[in-house]
Formats: sequence, structure tokens, C-alpha cells
Amino acid sequence: MADRRKLITSLAITLGLLALNLVAFNVLLAGFGRARVDLTEDRLYSISEATRRVLDSLDEDAVIYGYFSRRTHPKLAPLVPRLEDLLDEYRALSRGRVKVEIVDPGENETAAQEARDRFGVTSTPFRLASKYETGIVNAYFALVVKYGDQYVRYGFDDLIQVEPLPDGEIDVRLSNPEYDLTRALKKVVFGFRGATELFERIEGPVRFTAVVTPGTLPEVFADVPDAVRQAAEELAARGGERFVYEELDPTTGEQVALEARQRFGVRPMSLGFFGDREFYLYGFLEAGGELEQVILTAEDVSGATVREAIEDSLRRRTPGFLKTVGVVAPDPSIPPEIMMQLQMQGRMPPQPPPEFEQVKRYLERDYRVEDVDLGSGPVPTDVDVLLVLKPRDLEPQQVYRLDQYLMRGGRVVLCAGNYEADFDQSGLRVAPVETGLHDWLAHLGVTIPETLVLDDRNQALPIPELVQTALGTMRSWRMEPYPYLVEVRDDGLASREITARLAAVGLYWASPIEVDPERTAELGLEARDLLRSSDRSWTDDDLSRVMYVDYEVPQEGTGPRALAVALEGRFRSFWAGQQPPGAGAEDGAGEAAPPAEVPLEESPETRLVVVGNAEFLSDFVAQALGRQEGGFFAENLAFTQNVIDWTNLDSDMAAIRSRAAGARRLERTERAGQVTVETGNYLVLAVVVLALAAWRVWRRRGIEPVVVARAPRRTET
Repeated sequence: MADRRKLITSLAITLGLLALNLVAFNVLLAGFGRARVDLTEDRLYSISEATRRVLDSLDEDAVIYGYFSRRTHPKLAPLVPRLEDLLDEYRALSRGRVKVEIVDPGENETAAQEARDRFGVTSTPFRLASKYETGIVNAYFALVVKYGDQYVRYGFDDLIQVEPLPDGEIDVRLSNPEYDLTRALKKVVFGFRGATELFERIEGPVRFTAVVTPGTLPEVFADVPDAVRQAAEELAARGGERFVYEELDPTTGEQVALEARQRFGVRPMSLGFFGDREFYLYGFLEAGGELEQVILTAEDVSGATVREAIEDSLRRRTPGFLKTVGVVAPDPSIPPEIMMQLQMQGRMPPQPPPEFEQVKRYLERDYRVEDVDLGSGPVPTDVDVLLVLKPRDLEPQQVYRLDQYLMRGGRVVLCAGNYEADFDQSGLRVAPVETGLHDWLAHLGVTIPETLVLDDRNQALPIPELVQTALGTMRSWRMEPYPYLVEVRDDGLASREITARLAAVGLYWASPIEVDPERTAELGLEARDLLRSSDRSWTDDDLSRVMYVDYEVPQEGTGPRALAVALEGRFRSFWAGQQPPGAGAEDGAGEAAPPAEVPLEESPETRLVVVGNAEFLSDFVAQALGRQEGGFFAENLAFTQNVIDWTNLDSDMAAIRSRAAGARRLERTERAGQVTVETGNYLVLAVVVLALAAWRVWRRRGIEPVVVARAPRRTET
């Protein structure tokens, strides 16, 4: 009995000491708020380096308000602790620079009024149904990131993704909270900084040099030197000693002319073939070890336009400043055959909706998006990246403006296939498109053949069908593999710097892209593939086959095709040594009018991305293919944004953005493979059960029975 008490006492003391050690260990770790362990394959729950850099850059306190209702929808309640844990991570990594406040406006009328008046936060009605109550509950689910007097608000629609499930239920999950929070911090911290801080963030001094001959300038450019000097004075007032302006006049001496040629490679200009005198009118901006030409021979040059051009160029070089994406998209139109049919019926044709609104709204979360019309004038100087979507029948003047934007250092993302798809009442229709860019791209060493890429690794196409049921005939959909919906994944994501953690990208009715290595080498350009089809892909220009889902992979001619390529370097203008389009047009007197501008002939270091398809970003195609589960539209949007960040030399957030782009999909297997896997599952389970049974039988046979000897019963007499 004494031994038993001693054993219990020792066990109690041991457990007590163990508990005290655990408490002491937790107290010791309490001071290490940055210690984290993430065991997931892609470290999905770890704070990225991009977020850490943004948090380290905070000079003042940032406040993150979490507006969550205690009484909310059951699907949202489990998500609130996850957001609170993430906010604690931000608070720990920022070393106190990020303050977090969790508020329930539903239980505090004053807090609700302040949230509405201060940040525009309102409640969202949710349908609530349980065994205890049924009705509508107005709940709060929002985040506000505030820095100084700037703030960014995210509501329920921004933070949550809702997907229907086959059983009629819904799957509710967080979209990508780390990306949303870091994006908001970048906006409020960097997006609204002025020109003074712009100069401070540029490494080294900023030097602007004007190579100009005021005495020989044509009358159309006579006021440009004064405009340049005015802009230089304003920038010097803002930048102080960090901005340097100099003016070189090659006519003042041979030494000055030699210096201008050696430093900038300038040559005398003339107003086309009809100019009677030569002149110099160049502007060069040196900042951060890079040289960029600022065009001074455009129309309506003023001090403000020169200053804005220089500031815009500096913003393009400065990581963190809010970028501007210019979007060139076709005007919505109705196909001619449908227009004729409506006119014959005496009906007024409806106003067609725009085609690329979803990608614009997606980009507006991180950039300032601006519509650009190449037909109305040059690309604005504040545009950092020009996204050209489905160009159609571009005039030479429009191609010239695109060329000149690239020549002045702009970045271009060109989505231009040779075909467009249309879904109407008669079904699917694929028609050829003339872009007007073939000669310009061929000059740069890029060719888009007039054919379509088909791939055995593809996305399924929803096919409508009528099904007879007990309730009558019903319309349903069946999914069939369709080779024109190319699924790019694995080795096809050729540049992981851009594709980051994207699972796949879908390109629909795309054309292949061919790069001439001799031409790119001649121009000094570096070319790389971004997206490629699989080894079981081929090409076909027979449009009659796009209406059918039945296909066979050819025995010959299969192999990977480039679907998106990138060019880097100093580009040579298509109009180098030529007159710009329309320069030789006759004026009212019947004489050739002089050109209003002199074309730039060579660009600074810049980037051009060409995608052999625009349908992968089309609202119409996304809607038509959205009937199936697991489409690639979310990944396509993320890929586009990654490309834009890469062209801007600012790809920090690509890895964060693509974490929540979409679920990982299983590779499609043939029927024989499916049967093998299914049979293997049954056999493996049966073998394991039989093996366990045999092992237990074997163990039982090897155990000797235990015989308990009973003591003889004592009999009292």
C-alpha cells in the first residue's frame, strides 16, 4: 500500500513539474512574436517577403480596422478568427507600426455611425436559417487600412469568394487576405506621394539634358526651348540639388557637337524630305543609371507637358509608386449579319456591352486604369504599361503611335490573335481578324501565323443537350474535351518569374507565335517564351472543325508551340529613317505639309510582351465557359497582372497574388487509367484487410494458453 502511494505521489509531482515547464516555455516564447513554422508545400500560410518589405518601409503608424459582427452568417463565422490571426502576424512583423482594432458595429450604434461616416463601411444582409430561427441578419464583414489621411476599404465582396457546390450548398472562403492587405498598404503608403519624395527615392541625381539649336528651329518648334526651361525651373524647385538641368547647342562649337554625339548619339533633324534646314531638338533624362529620351517634337509642347513627361518617367523607375495602365480595346459592336437581320425585322439593335470590363475592374485594384484611343492621338505620357486587347484593322497612324510609345520607353503587352470567337443564338462562331500589326511585328522579329493551336491537354467545353426526365424534357450540359481551349501548365509555364505559383493558364482559339532569332539578334533584343502548349499539340487552319469536339491527335506534326513571348532590349523603330504616316499629305494649297513631329528611332531599355490570343480575357468567353466548374479565368487575370508587374520591373507581389488564383486540378486520365486506379483502390484495401487477418490468426496460434491454478478450498470443521 505504501508503494502505491509513493508511485501516485511521484506521478503527481512529475505532471506538476511538466506543466510548470510548459508554462515557463510559453512565457519564454511570448517575446518572440516573429517565430513561425509553416509546413505546407508552398508555404501558403507564411508572410511573403513582399509583405515584409512593405511593413519595413512604414515610417508612421498604420491602423487596420476589422469590422466583424458577432452575430453573422454561419459560413462567415469561422473566417473571422483566420483574419484576426493574419492581422496579428502583420502587427508582430511591423514591430508595432501596424495597429489593429477589431470592432463590432452591430452592438455599438456609435461605432456603426463612425464606420459609415468615416470610412463608408455598411452592413451586408445575409439570409439566416437554423433550427432556432429563420430570417435576415445584417452583419458587418469589412477591413479598412488607414495610413495618415489615406485609407482603403474592403467589403464582403472583396474579401470573400462564394462558389456553388454540386449538392446545392455553397463554399465560402477567403479570397486572398494577405494580398488584399499588402496591396492596401502599398496604395496608402506609396500611391499618393508627391514629386518631392519622388526625387528622394531615386538613387543618385536626376539629370535632364536638352540638345537644342534655338537659332535653327522651325517655327512650329520655336517655343519648345522656353517650355523646357520652364519645366526645368519647376522641377529644380521641387528636387533641389537632386535635379540638374543642362542645355547643349551643337552649333556653338565642334566640341559641344562632339559631346552630344558621343553621349547621346544624336543626329541633325529635318522636317521630312521637304525640310530646308537641319536642327537639333532632343531631350534626355538620366536617372538611376538609365538613360531615356523625352520626346520634344510632338504637338502642343508646353512647360507642363515636359514636366509631366519627366515626372511620369521617374515614377516608372521608382518601385512602389502607383502605376497607370492604359487599355486599348475595341469598341463594342454587333456582327454585320445580326445587324442586317435586325434591320430586316424593323427592330432597333441594342447597345452591345463592352468586352473587357472584368479585366479592367481587376486591374483597378492595383493600378490607375485609363482607356486609350490610338486613333485620337499619341499615348499619354503618364501611361506606364499599354495593354492592347484584340486590335482590329489598325491604321498606319495608330500603329505609328504604338511604335512611338515603345520608342520613348513605354512597356507594351499585346494580346493579338488572328481569330475571334463569338457565341450567339446559332452557337459558336470563329472568324479571322486582321490586326494591322503584321508588318510592325515582323520588323521586330515576331510572326503570328494564320492558324490555330490545338492541344490534347485542354479545358472541357460545355455542350447543351436535352434530357428526358420524369418531369419532362429538360436542358442540361455535358462536358467534352475541346482541343481549342488550350490548358497551359507545368513545363508550359516557361517563365516562373512571371507565372509564379499559377497552377495553369487557359488560352482559347489561340495562334502560335514564331520568333526569328536572326532578326532579334540583329536588333540586339533578348527573346523568351512565357507560355507554351504541351508536346501533344498541333496546328490547324480549318475553321469548319471548331464546331466539333471530336478529334484525334495527329501522328506527326505535334510538339510545343509558343503562345506568349517577351522581348527585352533597345527597340528600333519601324519608321526609322522614314516619314511618319500622313506627313506627306497635301494641305489646302495643294502642297505637301511638313510633319508635325519627328519620329523617335530607338528606344531605351524596355519590354514588349506578345500573346497570341485575346479571348482568354474576354467577358463573353468567360461567361460562356463559366458554366463549367474550375475555369481558368481567375488564373488568366492573375497572369495578366503578373506580366504587367514584370514589365514595370515590380514583380514583388506576383507570388502573393497567385496563391489564391484557383484550386489545384488533377490531370485528366484516360479511361484505362481510371479503371486501373479504381481497381487498385479496392485491391489494396482488400489485401491490407486479409494481411491483418492472417497476422492475427498467426499470432493467436503462437500463444500458449494460460492455466490458472486454483488454491484448494479450506474447510473448517
